[in-house]
Amino acid sequence: MANVRRSFHAGVVFVAMTAAAAGCSRGSLPGSPSPIGAAGGAARYDGTLTYRRLAGGFQIDTNPRRLDMSLVLGAGDQLSGRFEAGETRGTINGALEGTMSAGRFTGTILVFTPASAGGAASVCEGSGRVAGDFSGKNVTWSAADIVYDNCPGLLVGSNAQAIAISPVPGAFGNQANVVVSVLPSPVIARGTCGSGAGWPFTVVVSENAGIDVQLENTFVVEERPVAGAPTRSTVNTPFTTLAGGARREYQACSPTAGTYQAFFAGSDARGNRVRFASPMVTLVP
Repeated sequence: MANVRRSFHAGVVFVAMTAAAAGCSRGSLPGSPSPIGAAGGAARYDGTLTYRRLAGGFQIDTNPRRLDMSLVLGAGDQLSGRFEAGETRGTINGALEGTMSAGRFTGTILVFTPASAGGAASVCEGSGRVAGDFSGKNVTWSAADIVYDNCPGLLVGSNAQAIAISPVPGAFGNQANVVVSVLPSPVIARGTCGSGAGWPFTVVVSENAGIDVQLENTFVVEERPVAGAPTRSTVNTPFTTLAGGARREYQACSPTAGTYQAFFAGSDARGNRVRFASPMVTLVP
């Protein structure tokens, strides 16, 4: 394959590769005439998003705002989505139990939140855990502990409720749409790596809006081994360019059981700041 590159981190081996973007099923609207199955579903949602400031000296807008959101369900029950609510925008990446008409999901939320402190305006970049429920055409989610690396001390909670208005997510603003998935699934059994026994998996990064993305030279890996302390490390990005509509991937192999999650950042060809995360990968003992 083209553009193969290797890097090493804490025993995890990365091999980057380039491939054409894979298509995805448009699915059907949740509920009628039939519920979305385990893969291939998608919907556009309209609803309301609210924030509440829990701590920190930064001020944010806590008024309810209109939510425009799209969610897509891929192979292995991997759910990904993006949303806009006023000047706030973000992404969701997680795992679904059940279907998009009767199910529950948990995952990671990444969000850009306008804030101010001391008369100066900022765009705070937050991350946290999110959980939600599907019921017919309705979806709700909450994130109780969004923290912001570039706005120290700010802690925010968020709640959303929405209803499906279309089975096709469609275009979503003039910005890149990057979706990260894991193969063969986010739950990895012990296998064989190049260096011996371990937990091998492939991380797939796809751009679905036809807009080029330039990634930062490093990305963050969070690992929580079954035995031992969690680690958060900055490592070299396996690839720094992602063409519009393209798919790139890297193979990884962990020597220990636990969890793995990768967090990326960069900018697209329209000048938008982009952030996206892999699903939480569970490496079962």
